Amino acid sequence: MRRLIAIVVLAVSAGSVLTAQGQAAKPIDYDTYCKLPDVESKRAAFFATTAENRGTLVKTQLERWRDANLTRLDDKQKASLEAVIKSITASTYVDGPEGEESRIKSRALMAEHERLFTRDELMAMQPNAPCIPKK
Repeated sequence: MRRLIAIVVLAVSAGSVLTAQGQAAKPIDYDTYCKLPDVESKRAAFFATTAENRGTLVKTQLERWRDANLTRLDDKQKASLEAVIKSITASTYVDGPEGEESRIKSRALMAEHERLFTRDELMAMQPNAPCIPKK
């Protein structure tokens, strides 16, 4: 999860959000994102979108993973997932002090989260992991 917090510097120019490469940010919904052919395509799409859209993609992956695994999760795992999901906001993916403050809060939750889940489970929660159908 902590690698999800990679930052791309965003600039605001003439009312449009730009990526660090100077291209207009391209919002992408989770289902379209899931149809991308490989991890590199997903990674490129993730960093080509807005901070808010990144947060939505990450939250959706976590929510769908939680829903797909709900019957086997214990109360501590459920609570940890809820706390992590709740901690993800658009500011989690913004550069600067606002983003750093949000990331620090998320990191505090991650130690417990990483203790409660296996490495394979944590990897399956990543936004570039295989997508999970909606239940």
